[in-house]
Amino acid sequence: MKDKKTKEKNIYNPIKFEEKIYYFWRKNNFFSNKNIGKKTFSIILPPPNITGDLHLGHAWDLYFPDLLIRYKKLKGYNAIWYPGTDHAGIATQAKIEKLIYDEKKQNRFEIGKEKFLQEIWNWKNKYEKNIFNQWYKIGVCLNFDKYKFTLDKDMNDLVIETFIKYYKKGLIYKDQKIINWDTKLQTAISDIEVERKDTKSNLYYIRYPFFSKEEKYLIIATTRPETIFGDTAVFVNPNDKRYQKFIGKYLINPLTREKLKIYADNYIDINFGTGVMKATPAHDFNDYDLGKKYNLDFINILNKDGSLNQNCLNYSNLDLYEAREKIVKNLNKNNLLEKIDQNYINNISYSQRSNSIIEPLVSNQWFLKSSILAKNILNFKKDNIYFYPERFLKDYQKAISNMQDWCISRQLWWGHQIPAWYFKDKIKVQKNSPGKNWIQDNDVLDTWFSSSLLPIIFKNEQIISNSENNNYLSDTLFTGRDILFFWVTRMIFQSIEIEDKYPFKNIIIHGLIRDKNGKKMSKSLNNGINPIDIINKWGSDSLRFSLLANSTPGNDINFNEEKINFSWDINNKLFNINNLLLILINQKKISRKNIMDLNISSLDNYILDKFKKLLILIENNLEKYNLTIIFNSIYKFLIEDFSSNYLELLKEVNYEDKIENLVNIYLEILICLHPFIPFITEHIYQSLKKYINIKESILLENYPNLNDINNLEIEFDIIEKILIILKILRKIKSNQNYKKNDEIFIFNKNLKEQEKIKIFEFLGKKYNFKFLDENLKLKFNDIYISNNFGAIFYKFNNNNLKTIDNLKLKARNYFKFEYERANKLLLNKGFLQKAKKELIVTETIKREKYKKLLSLIDI
Repeated sequence: MKDKKTKEKNIYNPIKFEEKIYYFWRKNNFFSNKNIGKKTFSIILPPPNITGDLHLGHAWDLYFPDLLIRYKKLKGYNAIWYPGTDHAGIATQAKIEKLIYDEKKQNRFEIGKEKFLQEIWNWKNKYEKNIFNQWYKIGVCLNFDKYKFTLDKDMNDLVIETFIKYYKKGLIYKDQKIINWDTKLQTAISDIEVERKDTKSNLYYIRYPFFSKEEKYLIIATTRPETIFGDTAVFVNPNDKRYQKFIGKYLINPLTREKLKIYADNYIDINFGTGVMKATPAHDFNDYDLGKKYNLDFINILNKDGSLNQNCLNYSNLDLYEAREKIVKNLNKNNLLEKIDQNYINNISYSQRSNSIIEPLVSNQWFLKSSILAKNILNFKKDNIYFYPERFLKDYQKAISNMQDWCISRQLWWGHQIPAWYFKDKIKVQKNSPGKNWIQDNDVLDTWFSSSLLPIIFKNEQIISNSENNNYLSDTLFTGRDILFFWVTRMIFQSIEIEDKYPFKNIIIHGLIRDKNGKKMSKSLNNGINPIDIINKWGSDSLRFSLLANSTPGNDINFNEEKINFSWDINNKLFNINNLLLILINQKKISRKNIMDLNISSLDNYILDKFKKLLILIENNLEKYNLTIIFNSIYKFLIEDFSSNYLELLKEVNYEDKIENLVNIYLEILICLHPFIPFITEHIYQSLKKYINIKESILLENYPNLNDINNLEIEFDIIEKILIILKILRKIKSNQNYKKNDEIFIFNKNLKEQEKIKIFEFLGKKYNFKFLDENLKLKFNDIYISNNFGAIFYKFNNNNLKTIDNLKLKARNYFKFEYERANKLLLNKGFLQKAKKELIVTETIKREKYKKLLSLIDI
């Protein structure tokens, strides 16, 4: 891989200028709300957690909204990008608890709440600055004057007011329900903080004796023998003929000796274990539903730290795994253990924050009636919300339709403390203490509760009223599919409930960034990548181009650093184009003009026509977020149309307004490219200030107007022909035997005299050629034949000379062979049935190509 760190002046080295440019943008406040009163466009940034460094996924989250914001600014919008960071309750507290324990061997209870919270605030202040520095390095166009941290006072006030409002409306309540419990952090956690892993486990087959003596026992399989203490029923499938006669009878709990009634329910999987299932309603989500359905007892067997409690007889206060080992020995001793399957693969829930196994636990928690708020979404008829790609609309609708009440309380110290107050058996929900002896609830709110209120805290009536989408709180959201349910849907139902508006109109969903082998990036696999490391090596524009050029809404990306070399080369090409341009300018002063005011040539018309097509393609595909198409087209335009064709032809011809036209056209191209590669375009823009009167920053320019290009008369065909001839003439000239006076003849029986004049105008000064008379009889070394143009004959010396007829015969035989080969394949039914579609298309194109060449050779 090439090392891009170089100090040569005329070599593209983004490290030398990107940070300076970003400082220039920030210093001059180009990102903030200017042009109030004009049409607006706004985006909310998914707030990164305040727990450490941004990762590559965050960079992806940032680059595309940044592209949209810059594009809209150039289009004349007051484009606003709201930034924020999330206090990330459980993630931050878990990190600080670990740090304190590693440094001081103390837990939070030992150092006390006040000192512990101060440690977190110190962490927050440090890493908040770190995140800002990473934003600067990435180059984001955020409105920093609108920055919010989710524990800011105004944010806290909104969260508390929302809780109180919901409680008064009956949307928030407190109840004993089953939740995910992290025994290490000793708090309820949300589903998104639970990671399911396939884990090799023991599957224990245990004998449950019948209460009556008519039968001996039923065998029940479980991975958790300790939960037998919480068993309150046994279930079979009503369609399982093996057990139909036992329905309604009783078994004996092998540990407590309590009676367990046998119920029948279609939920039971006949094929799992023995087809008989024990029900532990207090410690399994599915059992919990059965417990509610059949009005079973709920017996809690766990302490908050995961040890067994007083309901577990002689095993109380034992660690869960120690207790399990002793219970199995006891069962075996009493002839109640049938067998153990030691190779069972169990899908176990782990806490992402503590890596401990999650325990389903019935607990007294606060809940939000999300099911009711979800119904409000389904009944909401004001406008629509649009997903890109559209398939995520079904996932969203499914999530809304199946929404359950949301456990919003967390047993943490870091977060928004719940505004509930207790005195004896009384409870009041309000912001301030009701009076002496009233004690506030110690729990805090789930982080997602506050972060889902961001569209409301960022709400600005003037911005909304000036937006094209003024029935929404903002315009667009760009986010990962992994938080569609946990954040996006909750923002939607919160915004509808509080503001009677959708939070945004368009939701662009992206996938995950995986490593080059397709594996999910994670710390445990040591395959994560810090975007700042990439930027320090290649520059932000190169990382940006690489990520966005491979972005298809909804799909994952396999990230391979080697591919950035390609992106770097594109930026380097633009940098070198600018070096050439500065040489051509040669210290001249250039007038800044609109395209329509230029005295343009046919060559300028050619590149403007290509540029117009690029602008149309960008506009059409940016609305659909088809970035791959856009970036591929930018590459083709920049490398092929502008550099290889326009600039190369420009070297061959001189006309009065050549440099003035070039610079003004080039400026329009830079402005168009700025949202896609902002640093290099600003750097080049600044380099032109000495020679042309332009604005302070490219960010203050106006995006190219299609109307300025609409009425141009394009001599497109002749430029294309000139480019083909130039390519062939260069090949001929590169031959070591070529001398300036060697003979080159161009033949095309359809060339008009005016076209011949144009060809001489562009190429006649550097190349010695004539147009071939049909009746001319000469000998040549060889021939070039183009299916887009015609034939070019040339003679370097007197060796191996051939007549035109010889050359024609040689070419005709080759073209005929290729045509007949392709035609034979395409007439073969077997080939058409078995071959891939792409191969059939390729062969069809070849057949037409050689058919056309055969007609051209027949001169």
